[in-house]
Amino acid sequence: MKIAIIGGGLAGCALAWTLRQIGQEPVVYEAGPELANGASGNASGLYNPRFSALRGPDANFYAAAYSLALRSFKMFDGIDWCPTGVLHLMDTEKKEIRFHKTVTNWHWTPAHMRIVSSDEASRIAGVGLQYDALYLPDGGSVAPKKLCAAYMRDIDYRLNTSVENLEDVDADIIVLACGSAVLKFVPNLPIIPVRGQVTQVKATQLSENIKCSICYEGYFMPAKNGIHTLGATFQPDLNHSNIIKQDDQENIQKLGEAIPGLEAGLEVVEQRASIRATSRDRFPIIGPAPGQENVYVSAAHGSYGVLSSLMGAHLLADMIMDRPRCLPVDVIAALSPQRFKKRA
Repeated sequence: MKIAIIGGGLAGCALAWTLRQIGQEPVVYEAGPELANGASGNASGLYNPRFSALRGPDANFYAAAYSLALRSFKMFDGIDWCPTGVLHLMDTEKKEIRFHKTVTNWHWTPAHMRIVSSDEASRIAGVGLQYDALYLPDGGSVAPKKLCAAYMRDIDYRLNTSVENLEDVDADIIVLACGSAVLKFVPNLPIIPVRGQVTQVKATQLSENIKCSICYEGYFMPAKNGIHTLGATFQPDLNHSNIIKQDDQENIQKLGEAIPGLEAGLEVVEQRASIRATSRDRFPIIGPAPGQENVYVSAAHGSYGVLSSLMGAHLLADMIMDRPRCLPVDVIAALSPQRFKKRA
């Protein structure tokens, strides 16, 4: 079977790797000069499930994706996998209510998810924190760009290859995994481009004590080679990847508001902006493309693409090979591009 994947970011590379595991030989077409050319090209990225108060289709998807990622990351070398744990600060009343309900309704054991006091959170983090937190001991970070490279070892891909017409692609199956560029082929999907800028700063005497990633209205990662990554801005009104100096200050300011004093003396050494895609309901779009035979979509992964792209790849592999599905029917329906179809 000839399978063409349009897009060489996390969604496309994860699918290529998943298909290769079951004996297929897909070809990935990337419009840019390298893999992970867009939002998937960050040097470091958190992997977190998207938390919800109830255990519905969205929670079931992200719970499965998180578990799958933890099993899969063990298979790769050189992806900078750092399972140092992640603290999600309950710095608003809304978060406090939601996170407590998450722990109650998701039914994970305390070894994998639990609420911790500010004192315990401070001990885990290695720095004083003023808020209680939701703690994921298995959470952490990977290098998305390196993960894409690991996925694509020994898989055929074509760089600088922009596909304008799907009829020109020699394939039995085509998968659109090219972020907001999916709209070029399926214009009616509510895919929204969102600009985000991450900032890298030199560690200070205080910040070098950080032992795990910390999430608030942004995130702050432990230093690697003396450099922290923090971010990220969320700008649906911007559709460019130019660097905005003020965004670095915004990222640092958010850190200072969540953990006062930690922002002091941080020196910006690098930054990166990119466009990621989300959907109208902030849930990935994964499944058969509406009105097109043998065309599938894996898009709108938003800020959770490290997890959702891999889980989506397994679901699409099941669909393409007509195997029993790896996710429940209600989750598949919630992900389907057909969910946006107007009802008569």
